[in-house]
Amino acid sequence: MATFKVNIPAGPIWNQQDANEKAPLVAAAHQGKWTGQWSTVVESQMSVVELELNVQSGGKNEYKTNVLAGPLWSNDQAQKVGSVIAASYGAEFTGQWSTIVEGQMSVIEIKYTF
Repeated sequence: MATFKVNIPAGPIWNQQDANEKAPLVAAAHQGKWTGQWSTVVESQMSVVELELNVQSGGKNEYKTNVLAGPLWSNDQAQKVGSVIAASYGAEFTGQWSTIVEGQMSVIEIKYTF
């Protein structure tokens, strides 16, 4: 199966011991594997951990949830951008969406498979 590497925000990480505790938790939440790499990107505020992720998720379990998508003005627009936004979460777009604050914010429904 094809994989890729990506840096994921993990809050502040203070040292290697702290990374050894936090990074595997972040990896599990993203269905990935921690590569052992991490770095601080904003001193005392934010670090990132490098994860290796599969291009396609597999398994028999599914979980659906809504994620922010910015303002969406029509179903046509939602269908065009939904899969891109879902992919950024390692998920699939279900085709469902709604506006939560008129003119400001919509959500799309995504599905994780694991």
